[in-house]
Amino acid sequence: MKSRLILISLLFPCLAVFTQETECDVKVTYLSGSYTGGCKNGFAHGKGIAQGTDHYEGEFSKGLPDGNGKYTWSNGIYYEGHWKDGLRDGEGKMAYGDSTVSGIWKDDVYVGKKRLPPYKITYTMSVVRYSITKASKADKNVRIRYYRAGAENVDMMDLRLVYSSGEEYQSGSSMGIQNPTFPLDIKIRFRALNYFHTSAFDVIFEFTINEPGTWDVALNY
Repeated sequence: MKSRLILISLLFPCLAVFTQETECDVKVTYLSGSYTGGCKNGFAHGKGIAQGTDHYEGEFSKGLPDGNGKYTWSNGIYYEGHWKDGLRDGEGKMAYGDSTVSGIWKDDVYVGKKRLPPYKITYTMSVVRYSITKASKADKNVRIRYYRAGAENVDMMDLRLVYSSGEEYQSGSSMGIQNPTFPLDIKIRFRALNYFHTSAFDVIFEFTINEPGTWDVALNY
């Protein structure tokens, strides 16, 4: 078998050169150097090891750490855990030599020891039912609609929308907050007339959205 491999190399030297020049790129600057492992469409994909100024061993997707892996910086500090699109995202551990921090990361930011829910309701008054759904991971936008007796309604008094970041906007019968940062705290307060328009009552809805994206909020009162 060995003699056959040598013969193939001698007879087809261009094939050997072509194989050596095939590259599999890693998109992280500090990992650019050498790479061994899975490859797809010219980028690191699957399990692999990348060595540059820093070192990473684990799963890749489209040239970026994605999945479970261990990233070691040149100063010896390392993160071992879950990655998404080249960022720490999910459960993991940071080791700083004589100390470690374990917990949950989101978009490369440590958010705490426990995984946060997508959203959390903090207070309600006179809200019959509600729905909070994530429409898209793209963009950063919260759209709010109001309903009474199943029909969309904008006949509210003294409407106040308080939020921790972003800019308020209105489009047709819906209103909302665009370009916020997350977690996003929102407080909605207004006065509403009863079905017979004989008296008014207070409606309060307070909540926090933890995950970035485009969200649709519907309040029924």
